Amino acid sequence: MNVARLDDRPEIFYSLQGEGASQGVPSLFLRLAGCNLACSWCDTSYAWKRGEAVSMTANEIAMAFDALAPECGRVVITGGEPLLQREALEELLPLLGERHVEVETNGTLEASETLLARIDQWNISPKLAHAGQKGERALRPVVLRLFADTGRAWFKFVVRGEEDWPEIDALMRACGLPKDRILLMPLAATREELDAARESLAALCLRHGVRLADRLHIAIWGSRKGV
Repeated sequence: MNVARLDDRPEIFYSLQGEGASQGVPSLFLRLAGCNLACSWCDTSYAWKRGEAVSMTANEIAMAFDALAPECGRVVITGGEPLLQREALEELLPLLGERHVEVETNGTLEASETLLARIDQWNISPKLAHAGQKGERALRPVVLRLFADTGRAWFKFVVRGEEDWPEIDALMRACGLPKDRILLMPLAATREELDAARESLAALCLRHGVRLADRLHIAIWGSRKGV
């Protein structure tokens, strides 16, 4: 299993979940290397290239979790794009015991039956046009619908403002995305950008009856990696 480097070590860390439906929950994180997209505003672009990664076995990752926070009952697998490494994930999951497992994915790759059966929470982040990715490369309605059908998926959209709502609304209708599982998150990489975006995003969420998702890790730690 390949994982991205952070200060010459694999990026495995213990922190609070910063985004999405389980924001604020203490979690063990594993950031996998490699991505099939290259979004213009990506804040983890350092994880795109597998050639800059170090290899770890599933056993080594599980032992690292146990050494870091043995009592932590939640694992968040992120990237990059974790579903590029489906087979490696299937090896890892049995070693995680009864921990609640979340996977962060861009929603362009299908999960295997094994992953669909075991993953407790899917955090899907479909990319809107402003991410700079085009067509089926960025949006695959059939895949989004499959995740929606699990009943265990949340759909997190990075937004600039009201101008993005028509695209989100169209995806909801085309893919059967439940409105009560839609999260809008500000396009912000610094505390200053986050503070500036919150009020208008809150108004947008109120207008359309969807949930606001802050970026807690940025609010607390700024743009530092591995927190």
